[in-house]
This record gives sequence, structure tokens and C-alpha cells, in this order.
Amino acid sequence: MGARRTHRKSRNGCPECKRRRLKCDERYPCTNCVKHAIQCSYIAQDVSTPSATPTTQPDSLHTGRHSPSIPRSYPATPGYASAPPENRSDLLHFLTDSPNEIQTLETDDWASDLELMHHYCTVTCNTLTVREDARHVWRVVLPIEGYSNKYLMHGILALSALHRAHLYPRWRDKYIKATAYHQAAGLKQFRELIASPIDPDNWQPVFCFSSMIMVYVCASPVRIGERWPAPILNMAELFSVVKGMQSIMEPWLHSLKKTQLAPLVNSVHLESDLILSPAMMRQSLLPPGTHEHLSLLHNFVNDYPFPESEENPETPDGQPMPDHRDDYKKALAFFGNSLRQIDLAGPHIEIGMVLMWAYSLSNRFRDDLEAYRPPALVLLSYWCVLLHLVDHSWYINGASRELLGDIEEKLHPAFKDWLTWPKQEVFGHR
Repeated sequence: MGARRTHRKSRNGCPECKRRRLKCDERYPCTNCVKHAIQCSYIAQDVSTPSATPTTQPDSLHTGRHSPSIPRSYPATPGYASAPPENRSDLLHFLTDSPNEIQTLETDDWASDLELMHHYCTVTCNTLTVREDARHVWRVVLPIEGYSNKYLMHGILALSALHRAHLYPRWRDKYIKATAYHQAAGLKQFRELIASPIDPDNWQPVFCFSSMIMVYVCASPVRIGERWPAPILNMAELFSVVKGMQSIMEPWLHSLKKTQLAPLVNSVHLESDLILSPAMMRQSLLPPGTHEHLSLLHNFVNDYPFPESEENPETPDGQPMPDHRDDYKKALAFFGNSLRQIDLAGPHIEIGMVLMWAYSLSNRFRDDLEAYRPPALVLLSYWCVLLHLVDHSWYINGASRELLGDIEEKLHPAFKDWLTWPKQEVFGHR
């Protein structure tokens, strides 16, 4: 019998882990901080995040096969309690939780910043979109905005350093420290800025920095140095960040198309009055039968036994609470909108066309994701097919396979038939 391995206490962990009462492995940057997109304020850790335990299903749940194309009766849905609030990490919480301390780079000089800026303007900007007019915005317009908004310039350098960490594993530690430094410096100023209402003078650089935050969060595995620790929960956090960005910028989005930033929106939201011709449909990268499978999802949502709502429920602001099923119908409506944008784009799919689905997801839907409830996991598995279309991006980088694999592990056996089509499209025939 081998010697018992001693337990090493974390006595010198980063202040952020101590504040959250988390075990810190005292490496830089801390895995806990990286996982939650928080700038580590000290030397941090490499603690793997344990997978949450799926909601326990009662013994009465049947596990017989049934065809997803002909919905039958479903088992009762247990345990519809609210998910723990600590799982929520939207953009506002992300900014609030970030520490004020900013690390000093060992090579904190102008030459390093010039290297990062050159890489951003010649390489990174071209990886963030496929349309040349949108690339012009990332390459030219954002740096010009950065000249007068220091936090945005820090965001540009942070993104460039993160990209170089992905491209050059030999120098990964150097660039991870650089991205951590610049992101923390940018966030510190950004938090101070949005503490007051956004106004006509600053909403454009705020939008630019918020867009970079989404890329930064998507690229969490690059910062961690491994795959997503808990793909379903990590994706729920990303959805919350997207939703948080929307809540901050919503009052100004109507003005966006009148500015130099318009291509960033026009490349994702194509003209709604365009008619899909047979020739356009032949260029679509959506798998054959995608729209038919969306119809099956509508049947699934219509037939699923969601818990009965309490009488006249209200939201915290006194508005009538939508029915649980309505949350899913809204998600499916936006799913259909994503499909249309992808069809219209032909071979030129923008990642925003896939991520825009997050705008429709209610807090209740994200709670269902975090609790591994069947209806949310089934919808998420179909979304994996769309995510798979942009898996080649360096900051997505195979996330659809990881996510669908986690769904397959967590989904109750009674619903596994619903994964047949997503698995065929993401994994190949299996």
C-alpha cells in the first residue's frame, strides 16, 4: 500500500481566491480567476473545476426509447429550484468582481506594446471576422478609438497577446502575463467609466471594448492552457456575458448603423427582407435537414411537461412572469433567426451569427442549463451544430465537440435519442 499523499494547504494564494474562499494553487494566472474571466491579483492556481452533479432523477423516470420525431409522453420534471447565484457571471458581475490590483510586467516597455500592436493590426484583426469591411473596423477604427480611450487600447493589446499565446506555445507564459496585465488595466478604467450612465460621447468605445470582452471570454481555454473545465457551465457563463453586453449597449444599438462601427452589426444581422433563392440555399453551410430538425424541436417544446407556474407570478420589477414554455419558444424563434442569417451568409459565416442566440435566453433557461435539465440540454445540443460551423476559429477551437460531449454525459438516458442528429453532424456518424 502506497504512502498516503499529504494535503498541501494554500497559504499564499491570490487575494481574489481568498475572498471567494476558494483553494488557490499559487500559480500565475490563477485557474479560478481565469475560469471566471477575472484578472488574477497575485500568483494563482491550477485547480480543476469539478463538474456539477446532474439533478437527481426519480426512479419513476422511464428510459425506454422513443423517436424524437414523434414526441410522446415525457417524465415529470423534478427539482425546478433556482440555480445557485454563484454560477451567474454576466458582464456586470465580471466587471464588478475583477480586482483593482494590476500586475507589473517584467518587460513593461514600449517595444513589447509595439510588437503586440503590430500583430493585432496585421494578424489578429483578420481572425475576428470574414468580411473585409468589418476587418477594416477592427484594424483601423478600433485603434483610432484607442488613441483617446486608454482602456480600449489595453483591450486591443490584451487580445493580441492572447492570440500570440495561442500561436506560439513556446512563449505562452510571456504572452499570458501580458494579456492578464493589459486586460486588468483596461477593466479597471472601464469599470470606473460605466459606473456612470453611458452617454453619446463614450458609447462607441464602450461597445468596442465589450465586443473584445466576448472574444476574451470565448478564448478562456487559451488562458487556462487546457480545454473548458465544465463545458455546459462555462457556456452558460458565456451566454451571461453576451446578455450583459446587450443590457449595457441596448439603448445605443439603434444608432450603431449610422457610425463607422456599422459593419460589425451589418456583417451579423443581414437584411431581413432578402429572399432566400435556391442558388443561395445551395451555398448555405447548414447541414441538410437543419430546418426540419428545428420543427422537431418546436414539437419537443410544445409537448415537454414543464412545471406548472404559480398563479399570477411576477418578475422583481412587477411585470408578469412569462410562462416557462414561452422562454423556450422565444429561444427557438431566435434559433430560427440564426439559421436564416447563416443561410443568407453562404460560405461567409460570422461567429456573431451563432452567438446571437444568447440574446434570447432568459435567466430561467440559463438556470435550467446549469442544473442540467433535459429541455435546455436538448436545445443546446442542436445549437452545437451551429457552433461546429465556426469551430475553426482560434478562440472557439473545437468547443462544439467538448460541449456536445458534456451534454451526452449529463443528459438523462430517456432523452438520448434527441442527440442522434447533433452527434452525426458534430462527431460524424457514431
